[in-house]
Amino acid sequence: MSTKIIRLLSAGLVCCGISAALTGCTDDYTDWASPFKYDPEPAKTMTMTVSPAATIDFSSVTSETVQAFVPSVTIDDESENSFTAVLTGPNDGDQAEFATDANGYIATSVLEQAVVELYGQRPVLLTIPVEVTGLIKVDGQTFKGVGQTTLTVIPNAPDIEQAYYITGSINGWDNTDKTYCLTNDGSDPYENPVFTCRIPAPEDGSNVEFKCTPESGIGGDWSKCLAGGNEGEFRYNNDGGNLVIQAVEGAKYYDLTFNMMEMTWSYKAVSFEPFVYFIGATDGWSASDQKLAMTEDGIYTGFLYVADPNGWGLEFKFQLAPGDWDQQLNSNNLAEIGGDFEKGDDNIKASAGEGVYYVTLDLNNNVLNATKITNMNLVGDFNGWNAADDAQQMTWDADNFCYVITGAGVTAAGWKFTANNAWDINLGGDVLTDLTANGPNIGTAGTTIKLYPTRKTSDKIFCTVE
Repeated sequence: MSTKIIRLLSAGLVCCGISAALTGCTDDYTDWASPFKYDPEPAKTMTMTVSPAATIDFSSVTSETVQAFVPSVTIDDESENSFTAVLTGPNDGDQAEFATDANGYIATSVLEQAVVELYGQRPVLLTIPVEVTGLIKVDGQTFKGVGQTTLTVIPNAPDIEQAYYITGSINGWDNTDKTYCLTNDGSDPYENPVFTCRIPAPEDGSNVEFKCTPESGIGGDWSKCLAGGNEGEFRYNNDGGNLVIQAVEGAKYYDLTFNMMEMTWSYKAVSFEPFVYFIGATDGWSASDQKLAMTEDGIYTGFLYVADPNGWGLEFKFQLAPGDWDQQLNSNNLAEIGGDFEKGDDNIKASAGEGVYYVTLDLNNNVLNATKITNMNLVGDFNGWNAADDAQQMTWDADNFCYVITGAGVTAAGWKFTANNAWDINLGGDVLTDLTANGPNIGTAGTTIKLYPTRKTSDKIFCTVE
């Protein structure tokens, strides 16, 4: 790369045209009738060059400082030099500014943080534009120069793949099996390095031993597996033994969490099934399609539509397994039922009438609570985040178990669903197929929106936007 040579201009001076030399000047003078004559001072010639430093691989740097660029100042007299560098990011307006010493060195941690904030931590070779401003002090005057160069770096991070699969005692150490997947829901693993997976606990109560096979290794390649390290840690490239889950009595599942950047992992025993199923007069006591999902161990939440199309009353029960009446929850085996639900003789009753209810079921304490949804609105940047905007109210479609609105005003700037003109119950999500309570803003624009909240046809709450 060519080096740009900058001529330094004294602060406060105005120069016209191009000059290869600068001379000093002063505002202090005397008006003599017959002035003395002095020979002119020799012109001072100064140049500054800025060139790239060696490539920095942060994974192997051990020194406290690194050279971000190579400055060179040529001047007739001794000078005191200082420099400021500005890194330009990939997005318009993204920059990082820092000061260096006279040789272009900066603290390793400061430069690494600047690179990560601009470009992320993916371990690939980056070529980053750098603008360097030099301040050169000579004989009490300060001269300024600006030069352009580049910085080449490789961030310090492991090579993280998009998905990993559990290979171990629960699937016969089958390296081709993709049943149990560790994922971060498809986002950039260097922005969200936390991967999760739920696996079943062995029925015989034994430990689980396993490794994690990356997507690229499925089919027999063990070389890049995640393997065991110290307690709570793992290693890349199959550098270690098996990872081990110590059996927890009564566990039905284990929830695994891996932080791919910090190289740590943990597991949590889950002693409840992932769903609880609703069955009642709404579907003629013949179907258990609507369901609540476990959001914490033993805590289930969701939306249920309670109706009475056959005149049998607004009554229902829950089943721990769909269609299994031997595993039911009713008024007799729930300790407390509150909100807009109440106890009946055996069945649970919806005391606020036909409609959609937001439900919380705590099986740790056998407590059920419900709030009737009187309206479901759209709220977002487009309407000033007004949760009570009547113009954005949705209509319940009982035939299709969904809320519908046409002529919606939502934009890609962000929006959510809110209930009952308030924020207490709201839904959002990064993807339309998996909406969650208090989830992130939705960024899809459209005018016809349908929200399917009861998990009748999917294990997830979802919406469509057209």
